Amino acid sequence: MNPTPHLLAIVLLLVPLAARSQETVSPVASPAPGVEVSNLQTLDLFSGGRRDTGLPADLWKGSSAGVARDLIPQLGTKLLSPAAKALAVRLLSTAASAPDGAGADQALAAARAQALLALGDAAGAQAALDRMSNIGGNGALSQAAAETALVLGHDDQACRIANALTVDRGTAYWLKVRSLCQAIGGQTDAAAVTLSLATASGREPVFARMMAVLLAEAGDPGPASLRAGADYALSKRLMLDLTRAMATATPAIANVLNGGGTSAPDADITVSLGNLRKARTVDALTAAARTAAPVIAAQAGAGAPLPDGVLLARAALVAGDLKTALAVRQAIVEASAVDLALLDGAIAVASGRSDPQTFDRLVERGVAGSVPAQSGALILSVFAGAVGPQARAELAKFTTARGAALPGRLLALDLAAQAGLKGETALLALSISDAAVAPADRARTVRALSQVGLDRDARALAIEGLIVLDLK
Repeated sequence: MNPTPHLLAIVLLLVPLAARSQETVSPVASPAPGVEVSNLQTLDLFSGGRRDTGLPADLWKGSSAGVARDLIPQLGTKLLSPAAKALAVRLLSTAASAPDGAGADQALAAARAQALLALGDAAGAQAALDRMSNIGGNGALSQAAAETALVLGHDDQACRIANALTVDRGTAYWLKVRSLCQAIGGQTDAAAVTLSLATASGREPVFARMMAVLLAEAGDPGPASLRAGADYALSKRLMLDLTRAMATATPAIANVLNGGGTSAPDADITVSLGNLRKARTVDALTAAARTAAPVIAAQAGAGAPLPDGVLLARAALVAGDLKTALAVRQAIVEASAVDLALLDGAIAVASGRSDPQTFDRLVERGVAGSVPAQSGALILSVFAGAVGPQARAELAKFTTARGAALPGRLLALDLAAQAGLKGETALLALSISDAAVAPADRARTVRALSQVGLDRDARALAIEGLIVLDLK
């Protein structure tokens, strides 16, 4: 019996549906060789950044978003020691997943970029912002991106960001940037109007003076200004002498202009010693040590006499030249027992080895009443290996002054370290590690960083601490 026409029509309709159903459940073909396949995920705002910092992609795994929101904005305003600043830059510039629950937090992403700018790392800020798009609805993110572009000399990019902004357009910052962009684009009348709004009631007199000359193409613009990206861009367009304005430069602009913070080497060992002896802060000592490093290395390599060998060896360590520090140490004939023990401890830490003998020497001098020795023993204990019962008994008697860190902050640091939370531990350590951190607090941060595997940073902070204990 032949099927009816209606039945044939139904069959013809069902066949393609069955074929599509089979296509849906068929196994997915293997990708071509060399092609990576991954699931699409919501963009994590911390995923931009550098991947060569030595820190892992799971840096922030398990870390408290609340701690991050509290402490990251503070990093740009805190007077960190040089070793702490280096840790902060590595921490914030690393491409990694954000602290738990903060992957879409635009305010936190903006704070991260702004802190990098304040720490002098415009390239790091650019990398952190690199994967972000559609930021025109967030004033803080847009400002961080525009400022980074201006600092790096990408004025056109900054102008595109300013034009795309949909919020906070009336703030002084954006009025300055827009007036500059309008002037660059040949919109002289519009630039003059925007400038009048930006400088109303006497605001931004330096920017107003320079912009007036740019718009009129005549007049005296006065000295350059490096106080912000727009001032910097305007000063360059007017071809002003930037070197005379370095005192006004933001850290990021200063680093761009001087090639990352390097300075010309000292002329001779006498100049080096004079600069090192005048240093009264860890920042001043670090700056003097870096300019003195080539001269010290040359003197030590030539076997020439080295006056004040302890100071020169410390300077070499601060500059990261362990080889020269060892050579200078071997040439020291006379120095105090405490100075030598502190220097030997710093060399041991820089060498990546434990030195229980030097630790015991510091404990002995500490028992005798030397405050620097007590502080040094606390810091070196992290890298001294197993601390015996007698040494623990002596440490318990030390009267080293307490630091200024809040007890709750120290407890949070200990808890984060015990939980193995790298990012959170580093943030809490940085919140304690200002330029005047007490040795007792420094020892606590060094131990915490070492406990979570941030050994490089723990050692840098320890070396810095041991070297500055006798800073007059």
